[in-house]
Amino acid sequence: MKTKGYRKMMGVTIFASLICIVSIVWILVQSYFISTGSGEGCIVWHDELYPIQAVIFAGRLLFKSLFYPLIIVFLCKQLKAIRNGVLFPGANVKIMYAIATSYLIGNICDDNAATALTGGENAAFVINGDTLLYAALLVIFALLYKVAVKVSEENN
Repeated sequence: MKTKGYRKMMGVTIFASLICIVSIVWILVQSYFISTGSGEGCIVWHDELYPIQAVIFAGRLLFKSLFYPLIIVFLCKQLKAIRNGVLFPGANVKIMYAIATSYLIGNICDDNAATALTGGENAAFVINGDTLLYAALLVIFALLYKVAVKVSEENN
């Protein structure tokens, strides 16, 4: 089922995948320099803050890095499903929930990376309202996608 729409979807998938790969590399490079370097923007370990600093650093590295491969997997599965004549594959619903979860945790860790990793007197844990809003929108899209999967299966 290689139509004009399929070719456009393939182009979008390739373009988005390249952006995701660049983002993963950027996060890994940043994490390397944050953890191994010294000076401004690098981790200043404090004994009393060590557990939260380690959690925030690991959470940022793991979940922000996981977010992008999940997007690639979602797009590739969607592309394969379209090629096979399925518009909404059921396997993508779980991936969408995983995307929302990794976005939420990764961005909360990222929002707190600057203050928590350097520590000091002004270190505070923050939760950005936009992060919550975007994560909620991703969950809503996952719920809508789940309904679309059920309707698509009923129609078949």
